[in-house]
Amino acid sequence: MNKSRSKVFRELLERPGLLLRPCGYDALSALLIEKAGFRLMGTSGYAISASAIGQPDLGLISFGELLERARNIINCVSIPVDVDADTGYGNALNAYWTAKNYIWIGAGGIRIEDQTWPKRCGHMSGKSIISKEEMAAKIRAAIRARDEEGSELVIGARTDARAIEGFEGTVERTVLYAQAGADYVYVECPQSLEEVARLVESISVPLAFNLIPGGKTPDFALAELEDLGVKYISIPMVCIYPAVKSMQEALRALREGDLKKVGDLGINWSAFNELIGVKKWKRLEEESAVQ
Repeated sequence: MNKSRSKVFRELLERPGLLLRPCGYDALSALLIEKAGFRLMGTSGYAISASAIGQPDLGLISFGELLERARNIINCVSIPVDVDADTGYGNALNAYWTAKNYIWIGAGGIRIEDQTWPKRCGHMSGKSIISKEEMAAKIRAAIRARDEEGSELVIGARTDARAIEGFEGTVERTVLYAQAGADYVYVECPQSLEEVARLVESISVPLAFNLIPGGKTPDFALAELEDLGVKYISIPMVCIYPAVKSMQEALRALREGDLKKVGDLGINWSAFNELIGVKKWKRLEEESAVQ
């Protein structure tokens, strides 16, 4: 029997070394991540909001829209997908229901955060957070959903407290969230390697956070983080930022009438059809033809 993707995700978290989580925002970016050789991927609510509705990550996109996007991503790859589940979309009851829904579509993991709803991107200003006790209740509710389903869903807990309660408040929350049963704790925007080291020492589960070019987290080197014992690093913009820049360049070239440059900037017909599996579907069509 093949292992569930949640089981594979758990095994990856238990292995030595730093685990990278490139984030996609649609089925095509997910395919590219898997074909690049990564062992798991995540979804980025920031990138999905931008690509799906053309709006910032301010809680404007609905749970149903995000669930459908995650389903499409999960269905087209074989690697575990760790889903950005925002705040769980309400209280502990909503977190329970959110976990159930992501289990049903085959997510490898979910990550719930302690912002109030509507939330916003963790690197934006103007955030607010719920009490640590309420967040712990959300974690326990998600775990209950997992247990009822007989699932091994990895449940991550994110805190945005660094910008609001300071570093000591952040440490308190990470400890409590680990005690509540989170499989990893994700800290938004630690501000120094000293803070990172303290966080690693304070919790009994893997520490995770993200790195965004131009964001509020310093530009730490991956080797430095691995040496400190950081387990899990998310790179949310690895697909969408380069995609936007490439499209801007291609459209600029088209506006200038330079079709050759447009072609040079992109993948070609054959390579794209190979990526999306045209040969497989043609073969299936031939095998299914009525004689």
